[in-house]
Amino acid sequence: MAKEKAVELSLMEKAEQDMQGMVEQHNELVNSINEMNSRLTELKQLIVEHQGYMKGLKACDKECAKDA
Repeated sequence: MAKEKAVELSLMEKAEQDMQGMVEQHNELVNSINEMNSRLTELKQLIVEHQGYMKGLKACDKECAKDA
């Protein structure tokens, strides 16, 4: 009976270690995803700003062509 308890405890300890490892992996992935989403938001904003800059350059080229 004592041996069965020891086996059960070691199985439970193994299961707890496995669960802890999976939770740690999950948390690492969540952190990575959050960081990537933050970077994606920054990059989208840069794209929008650059599109405005490019439109401004095109408008300037048209105005310069009229004046020439």
